Amino acid sequence: MPGPDLALTLVIMLIGVVVILLAGWWEKRPRVPGTIRWVSPTAVQFAALIVIVLMVPHLVGLLGGQDFVAHMSANRSVGR
Repeated sequence: MPGPDLALTLVIMLIGVVVILLAGWWEKRPRVPGTIRWVSPTAVQFAALIVIVLMVPHLVGLLGGQDFVAHMSANRSVGR
């Protein structure tokens, strides 16, 4: 089963950026005194950032026409 194509990869990365921005807005909103947030906006931002970082090698592979992980694995012994 092939992975996501270029358009889907870019949409996933864009959704990650939107989630980061929304969580930042949510964090800046004033809270009602005496209440706690059950989900930390910083944790949501971190999770979205991880999704974006995981999509970068896939994007490089799509744009480069070569599987990035396979390319890096094949070049591990170069220079030793």
